[in-house]
Amino acid sequence: MDDTEASDFSEDERIHRELLESPVNLHFYKNDKGVHTEIFFLKSNRKCLKRIRDAMLLHNWQEAALYYNSYIQALEARNSIKVHPTASEITWRIGTEILRHLPNATADDFNAVYEQLKNNGVKNFPKICLEHCFHLLLNGQMEEAKRQLSVGESWRYGNFSIAQGDTKKLIRAYSGFLDYLNWCEKKSSTAGTDEASRNHEMHSYFRYASVALKDIISQPGVWDPFVLSYINMLEFYNDEDGALQILKNYAYNKEFPINPNAHVYLYQFLKRHNAPDDRLIGSLRILHSLVPSHELMLDLCSLLLGTNHMSDLEEALTVSMDLLEFSSWKCDMKAWSCLLNIIKLLKQKKRKEFVLKEWEARRSLWFSFHFRVHFARIDMMENINLMQIKDNVLKVLGEYFLEYRRYAANLKRKSESKTKECEFRERKKRKVNMEKEEEKKKMEKEKKKKRTKTKKSK
Repeated sequence: MDDTEASDFSEDERIHRELLESPVNLHFYKNDKGVHTEIFFLKSNRKCLKRIRDAMLLHNWQEAALYYNSYIQALEARNSIKVHPTASEITWRIGTEILRHLPNATADDFNAVYEQLKNNGVKNFPKICLEHCFHLLLNGQMEEAKRQLSVGESWRYGNFSIAQGDTKKLIRAYSGFLDYLNWCEKKSSTAGTDEASRNHEMHSYFRYASVALKDIISQPGVWDPFVLSYINMLEFYNDEDGALQILKNYAYNKEFPINPNAHVYLYQFLKRHNAPDDRLIGSLRILHSLVPSHELMLDLCSLLLGTNHMSDLEEALTVSMDLLEFSSWKCDMKAWSCLLNIIKLLKQKKRKEFVLKEWEARRSLWFSFHFRVHFARIDMMENINLMQIKDNVLKVLGEYFLEYRRYAANLKRKSESKTKECEFRERKKRKVNMEKEEEKKKMEKEKKKKRTKTKKSK
């Protein structure tokens, strides 16, 4: 180690000791002449950030809090010293992360830090208000959360306020969402009361919430919680046409980003209101093109089987096989039973050529993915019923020479032989017990005869 490295190392150790002993003195770091300069200010803050990072990586949250306290006080004391524009963002993210992991952090600590961050981070003021709102909601402080959203929405600061247009829209949307939560609370609390009273209590919340939610979901974006909230209110007031129009726009509007959940919500709404099967199938077909592994694909197969059309039955085979090509479904009994049922129906309707064509296209993948000997061992140990269904699928497909089937047959024979052996042992055991019982009865008779002869002789 040369003299320069040694001096840097000793200087780092000195700063480290100063931080631990008196962390608030970090921003008084001076040069050799004892003068505050921008270079030494930035140098000390960089070292402090490094200490914070190291402490967080090691989960030393108490030590990280000490360094963070020094860092934030340095920013407050900067006065004329220019600070990097991302400093407030770094301060915000680090501070909230440390507080979440401190075991003795209280709600007042969070509130104090958020208020301090708002003063230091003018550019992020609305975002910090929104995050503060989320924290308050987690602690059940609904009114204070609503107030924070109002503060963030009314915030103005030169040109910064113009650039915060999207954030302001999001704040208004969450403000409407809080009105929806209040509406839900009133709905549950007034259940069973007079109808006019219930409408009077709830209608104002509905009006405020619907204006904000309708505004945000009309703009391109992913607004799942807001859409569900608005649909819930419209269904409560029996506005089914309005709710259906919103869900259609959310699912089919080309200006909106692709969102599989939009088609799920539309399908669930149609199903709740007893829509015809062709409309249900249409919504699920689009979902299949987006997420072929979705759990609603079993519903799609069931609906396609119910139409009694050959093309729909063939489509059901494709959908079920697509589903089983995802690892989350490879051991699902419902999915395998559905596939077996579809293959049998197609075979009965003389469409085995289509089944074999579909199978040949996937054969190599399915051998390695479903029917290796390794999977046979696992299925035999964990789910014998699944193994039997998979074996029946191979049997219907005409695949008689697979290792999986041979292994399954061997295990089946072994299982049968064990069963026969157990039955033989059980029969032998019963026979021995019967012989012993007969021997015992015979001895009892002989003893009885001897006692009778003894009595007669006397």
